Amino acid sequence: MNKNGGFRLNRLTNRIVSFALVASMIGVLSACGGNDNSNSASSSSSAAGGKQVSISFWNTFTGSDADTLKEIVNDYNKANEGKYEVKMDIMPADQFGQKLPPSIATGTAPSLVALSSSGAAAYIQNGSIEPVDDFYSVDGVNRDDFEESAVKLGESNGSLYLLPMQVFGIEFFWNKDLFKAAGLDPDTPPATFEQLADYAVKLTDESKGQYGFAMPIKGAPQYSLMFIWGNGGDVVDLASRKSVLNSAENVETFKWLADLAVQKKVTPKGLNGVETDKLFLSGKAAMYITGPWLAAGLKENNINFGVSLPPKGSAAQATIADGIGFAIPKGTSDEQKLAAYDFVKYWNSTEVGKKWSLAIGFPPYLKSVLADPDIQANETIKLMSNFGDAGRTFLPGFVTADRINSDVLFPLLEQIVSGLDPVQGVEKASSSIDDILKSESQ
Repeated sequence: MNKNGGFRLNRLTNRIVSFALVASMIGVLSACGGNDNSNSASSSSSAAGGKQVSISFWNTFTGSDADTLKEIVNDYNKANEGKYEVKMDIMPADQFGQKLPPSIATGTAPSLVALSSSGAAAYIQNGSIEPVDDFYSVDGVNRDDFEESAVKLGESNGSLYLLPMQVFGIEFFWNKDLFKAAGLDPDTPPATFEQLADYAVKLTDESKGQYGFAMPIKGAPQYSLMFIWGNGGDVVDLASRKSVLNSAENVETFKWLADLAVQKKVTPKGLNGVETDKLFLSGKAAMYITGPWLAAGLKENNINFGVSLPPKGSAAQATIADGIGFAIPKGTSDEQKLAAYDFVKYWNSTEVGKKWSLAIGFPPYLKSVLADPDIQANETIKLMSNFGDAGRTFLPGFVTADRINSDVLFPLLEQIVSGLDPVQGVEKASSSIDDILKSESQ
């Protein structure tokens, strides 16, 4: 999946995805335990009256992953000719966000959409998407094959609103060749924040245009959360729905980031996510925190890289887990909902899940896919599939999660990287978060 959809948090928020996670997702279909399901969509829930049921599917997979998605949809349509047909419309995230709400309000919405967990919050809150709890009782769906985190990603207020499509987490990448040239073990990433800072200095050589730790200031996953959580801080108290950004732990974290960026100059200033991706893909950045979507480009560019969870802070090791799920817009007929479920079941088959994971490089969330020998033989995918207790979802169920990211946290990081006093920056940002949270409750 490409970097759209919000988190990747803006994507890691309408795509990354979804890590992304996460992490990651793909269910099983077969009636005999659920692993050999390439044609199982044809074996359950028939179209009314024997007529073909067509459904429209909107999503924002505008990157290279769109080719694989189109192949999967075409294969499904061929296998179900005369019964079900998926008509897919892929569009940029901003266009998707502009078109979907009015289409639901006017009864012209698609039957199926792909949403990030954070992007779905507003639609859940205003009743614009349907609960989908009954999907797991559909004949041929094996709920036990799904990692629990993939199912839980779609939960809100005790009901399910998203069905797994892709789960992902934000990862730590390093350039092994640059490590080796700097006298560091190319197979061992920094284990702690202190080690990361030390390595970042050793790996920075401004005369070569080489930087130790790339730190984008917008259009990327909100990697500062790994440092906030890792040092025992947080952004919002979920119970009181108030900002806790202005804490001693967080001030120290942003002072540390400022020291890396401003004093030690381990990162170029002012780069967005796309520009930072290019820097790492060109071999000019030694360490970078981003989503699993980067792995395919690294292989294409022959970058000798490693991937792991981000380093551990003073309190914990943490990363963002996010994902993309299928949602059913309000007003979808029962007939179309059954047809949408059939496609979602097909998507969540072992065969399709394996194809998606190998082609896109995202970790699987189906146990049967993860156990597949070809997946086990893929070291990169294996490494990105094990988050343990480190994966955390940012502001689950908060309509304002994306806004807090884009309007507060990234601008704070940009200002601090440019030299703003972290004490002043954190205090002002915390107040801005409270203002946003108040607007959500009004």
